Amino acid sequence: MKSRFLWVSAMVVTLSLLAQVSHAYKLEYDGSGHNLHWGARNFPVSYKVTSTPPVPLEAFRQIAAQSFGAWQEVTSASITFQSAGITHVKEPAFDGENSIITGEKVSGADVVGQSYIFYSTDDGRILDVDIVLNTSYPWSTDGSPGKMDVQNALTHEIGHLCGLDDLYGKEDSEKTMYGYIDFGEIKKRTLDPDDAAGLAAIYPVGLPEDSGGGGGGGCGTISPTSSPPHSGSVNFLWIFILMAILGARRLFLNTSGK
Repeated sequence: MKSRFLWVSAMVVTLSLLAQVSHAYKLEYDGSGHNLHWGARNFPVSYKVTSTPPVPLEAFRQIAAQSFGAWQEVTSASITFQSAGITHVKEPAFDGENSIITGEKVSGADVVGQSYIFYSTDDGRILDVDIVLNTSYPWSTDGSPGKMDVQNALTHEIGHLCGLDDLYGKEDSEKTMYGYIDFGEIKKRTLDPDDAAGLAAIYPVGLPEDSGGGGGGGCGTISPTSSPPHSGSVNFLWIFILMAILGARRLFLNTSGK
């Protein structure tokens, strides 16, 4: 039976840094070996921003456009994006819209931002992505000390929206997809060549319209009753990927002073 899954990636604040293996880039895969990706027929991928952002709305809209632009400007990749306006939704859900929202609908108090990715297990095609920025943290637009920078966080999360996974090696610390974040940090605004290479691996230039890039995984529980678009034409099984499976996909803050 055709099924669709939800993948959750997160940015997390905690007390210590963990050593991990470094990779040039890492793709998100499903349990069948498909890398998560948007089909070319979905280009440009549209998105909406919350009507109640943690910074002034117009600034938030501009920052979102800049964050998506960092990925769209990769000349070796073919994915494109467009703004679809404002959303009033408060929680992530499979509703056929890609939403950037705020709130505390995250996997823990130490999660700064989190991406919910719904995809088809037939081929790993992404269907819907919602990004949540945790309003428990103070936010800024200018990298202010003691606050989380919106563009820094969004550019990282949009990497997940595209199908890229977190990196945790010390050698990866300057990359947008590095899995740790800090207050006042802005280095994730600008892509590292390895971030760009990962995007190009999923969406090479000249991608045929009927194809896609490449897939996440883990055990899960049946999710609530969100209805997919055109639900009358196909049967779906909804799975929520537990954060216990994705515990490594986090951004850590060292506040211990050690």
